[in-house]
Amino acid sequence: MSRRDDVLEALRAAGGAGVSGETLAAELGVSRMAVSKHVSALREAGYDVASRPGAGYVLLGVPDAPLPAQVARLVGPDWVRLEGGGVTGSTNADAVALARAGAPHATAVLASRQTAGKGRLGRSWASPEGGVYVSAVLRPALVPADLAGLPLAVAVGVAGELGHFGIDVSVKWPNDLLTPAGKLGGILLEMAGEADRTEWVVVGVGLNVHPFARTPGAAYLADEARSARAYETAAAVLDGIACGYRMLVDDGFAAVRDAFARRDALAGTRVRVHDADGRLRAEGVASGIDGDGRLVVETAAGPVALAAGDVTLAPGCDHTAGLPRNCGDRTGAPRSGGAPEEEAR
Repeated sequence: MSRRDDVLEALRAAGGAGVSGETLAAELGVSRMAVSKHVSALREAGYDVASRPGAGYVLLGVPDAPLPAQVARLVGPDWVRLEGGGVTGSTNADAVALARAGAPHATAVLASRQTAGKGRLGRSWASPEGGVYVSAVLRPALVPADLAGLPLAVAVGVAGELGHFGIDVSVKWPNDLLTPAGKLGGILLEMAGEADRTEWVVVGVGLNVHPFARTPGAAYLADEARSARAYETAAAVLDGIACGYRMLVDDGFAAVRDAFARRDALAGTRVRVHDADGRLRAEGVASGIDGDGRLVVETAAGPVALAAGDVTLAPGCDHTAGLPRNCGDRTGAPRSGGAPEEEAR
């Protein structure tokens, strides 16, 4: 942890009784001026820290943001390094830079807003305030060909972890997370390597949490789980990535395929699939994925397996989420590192 994190943990431990700057300085082996600067930085980050005569510093509330110090208290043991937490251009771009610089496996970048978010096929990704954006650096001991199922593995892992909030999330091939209200989030992968080895993979996940500015067709976690906080959501995303990653690495794509089948938002619905240039590739009934992770569409001419494409429902079709959960599935128990903390307003 950083010295600032040490100050924050000391404030948490002191609770309502507070702790003086002099005591903090002595315990941490720094000057009182250094303590004052760290407290000022915490306030700038959104922490509500009061200065009370006779008590010293008192932590009154924490910000509803995916700050590393908040997320680290809730996330599982898989993660070794968390960065960011505020506004950035793109968490994927930040994570790629860290990967190229040698960042270890299980490093992650967090953000509450992106100004240059990335989507599939080079598209931009709207990333307004109120969302949670997470990108993780992974260094799997697998060749790139064995990682084709990673986007779906991550999708079912994250969907399962969101069960902490009491909601059912389905997966729309190839990379969307859905609720009955609409699209909750998406997943983007980037990687570097050669045919016989993978150097690194960056897994990016973006979720809509608070509907500060609504987008047509979008779903928001806070609408269905009103107690959801951004830092809890970020922890769920990270644990979901870890869950999906372990499933693929330890159990192989067959396990991913089975898990996806229980969350498949398109199964049995009539769909149209277009390529990146807008050309129609197939129209028919979606019937799951094959052993290579390709979407299978039963067309009038027979089954067609598609490795990529944009999927829309054919006119007059509809579907709902709420499919059985798998991989990290949990419901009921809230994601919490202890007694709930009041959010700073």
